[in-house]
Amino acid sequence: MQLPEILDSIQVDFERTWGRFQELRVNAIAEHPIPFFGPASNAQVLTVGVNPSATEFVDRHWPAQLSPEDLQARLTGYFTAAPCSPHLWFSRWQESLSVLGLTYGRDVAHVDLSPRPTKAMQTCSQMLFCSMVEHDAQWFFKLLPFWTKVRLLLLAGCVTNRYYLHEFLAHIAPGYGYSISPKPLRGGRGRIGYHLLSGHGRQIPFFFCSVSPSATNWQLLTQRTTENHDQLSALLK
Repeated sequence: MQLPEILDSIQVDFERTWGRFQELRVNAIAEHPIPFFGPASNAQVLTVGVNPSATEFVDRHWPAQLSPEDLQARLTGYFTAAPCSPHLWFSRWQESLSVLGLTYGRDVAHVDLSPRPTKAMQTCSQMLFCSMVEHDAQWFFKLLPFWTKVRLLLLAGCVTNRYYLHEFLAHIAPGYGYSISPKPLRGGRGRIGYHLLSGHGRQIPFFFCSVSPSATNWQLLTQRTTENHDQLSALLK
């Protein structure tokens, strides 16, 4: 399948399954599924999150309808050619990326386990939200083969209070023929971890920090990246 075909499948599933997750939906916005932001197919590094913010669609010049080809163009050019500046959320990740000499739109793109914009995660039913991400994560794994140039994944934060992001990924990865080693550990303020996502003939190293760019103490993410500069730079060589 080509990328527009995958995006078309995502759009169909997006609309078909909203009924299951209606409680999470923000109905006042024009919305589209967003599995990635930026040139993911050419990126050396991917930052990985849970799902896009519904505020991405508030006064940010998104048309009501987009073909799969137009959606691909909008997402690929998100950091360099979109009709408005990137969402402010990305500026916090960019601080960490700058420590490594990396920039969104040039070397880096962003991907989410779920392409579905929702209400704020903290306000949602944990069980329902996790069910949504588990369903939608199929697209993350189906898109992995398109991201052939990726050398490093950077993960941060959690999926509700039940899982850290790397724990959740380790939980669902076997269902798609992937595994994560070593086993993710819990606990600790600003905990970090180095892991390997393996499967389908590939091994992609990733760095995890428990502090999300959305957290009130988000500066810890930049601090942990700075402390691990040498190790992370070595993974990119």
